[in-house]
Amino acid sequence: MRQTISICSLVESPILSKLNKYLILLADHGMNSSTFTARIVASTMSDMFSAVTAAVCALKGPLHGGAPAPVLRMLLDIGKPERAESWMREKIKAGERLMGFGHRIYRTTDPRAEILRSIASKTADKSLYELATSIEETGIRVLQEHRPERKLYTNVEYYSAVVMDSVGLPPDLFTASFAASRTVGWTANVLEQAENNRLIRPEIEYTEPTNRRVVPLEAR
Repeated sequence: MRQTISICSLVESPILSKLNKYLILLADHGMNSSTFTARIVASTMSDMFSAVTAAVCALKGPLHGGAPAPVLRMLLDIGKPERAESWMREKIKAGERLMGFGHRIYRTTDPRAEILRSIASKTADKSLYELATSIEETGIRVLQEHRPERKLYTNVEYYSAVVMDSVGLPPDLFTASFAASRTVGWTANVLEQAENNRLIRPEIEYTEPTNRRVVPLEAR
């Protein structure tokens, strides 16, 4: 079993520098879902606390910042490189996502994942790191066969899981650690929004039938 490192030992350890790199790397990243949420709340002239709280709620989702813990579960569930392909094909056949793969913006490897892979190579348990890299290669190949029209590579959450596990953080704190880092970006965006504010109100277009009529309740 992995043993969680105490705060005191973490402060005295060179591993802390690796965690700092992780926190700096994830501090901000364009107009992502949680940052956009924070700016929407700020645009209503609500307060900073509300904007950051709303951002945390968006970050919690497994398609945003909630993916690292499921990534670690996937790695541990697969366990051996030779199990990866069959495991992944079963998940895809069942209509499930492979956590840690794909990004809405990048059609190549997430550049942050490249840095985190390098950090993981120095801090993670050798067997887990080698398992992660092997599963990464298999996942990219299987996804390429399944969705040849898309370029699906590992994203920032994939190696975030390995790095956070390597410094002793339990999975329950993975998303919280991401939030601690991203708060820097959220607050900067909220301040920028407030400085030259205009209410954010996206438009939507109704595309359903227009000839519907309301039937009175008593006529039903």
